[in-house]
Amino acid sequence: MGTSASSYVCFGEGEKMETDNTTDDNESAGKFECAVCLQPCVQPVQLPCRHIFCYLCVKGVTHQNKRCAMCRQEIPASYLDNPFLIDFQQSSVAFDGSYQWFYEGKNGWWQYDDRTSLEIEAAYKKGEQQCEVLIAGFLYIIDFEKNLQIRRCDPYRRRHIKRDLVSIPKKGVAGVWQVPETVAEGLAPVNVNDSVD
Repeated sequence: MGTSASSYVCFGEGEKMETDNTTDDNESAGKFECAVCLQPCVQPVQLPCRHIFCYLCVKGVTHQNKRCAMCRQEIPASYLDNPFLIDFQQSSVAFDGSYQWFYEGKNGWWQYDDRTSLEIEAAYKKGEQQCEVLIAGFLYIIDFEKNLQIRRCDPYRRRHIKRDLVSIPKKGVAGVWQVPETVAEGLAPVNVNDSVD
């Protein structure tokens, strides 16, 4: 049996959407399935049309055609700056006790999302020199020798990567700004001001 509640989410100046926070037991356990990647949602977000996807899947779809992958409703231009997160959990995986994968952004490091980190760590543990990961609709080459993330279709789009302690200062996870736990309990939208592609 599910629970129901209504709340309002702001999507920029004057844009407001009433959300029906109806969940069933499957969804409340964090089992949303993304219709883009066909896997359980990582950093699930809800679009104004109420469809739910992984944040990075929405980012990829938004950059491709700016429409919901399910109903084709237009996604507001400001949506990626203020996504409606369904679940505020930051990353939960750590390797070798307390390590995680990071990529460089402007003025700091972003932590990869759990799914991408697991893929990178698996290749790293196998001793591979490179691996490919799909992030926001783009294939990236992870080069362990040069510590670089390189966009496959645009090799000039590069970022430094590193495997470091999960406790290092970071901007957030996969483009979603880190929110202090005390603040996260009362917030729905999160401001994302830095590009992660």
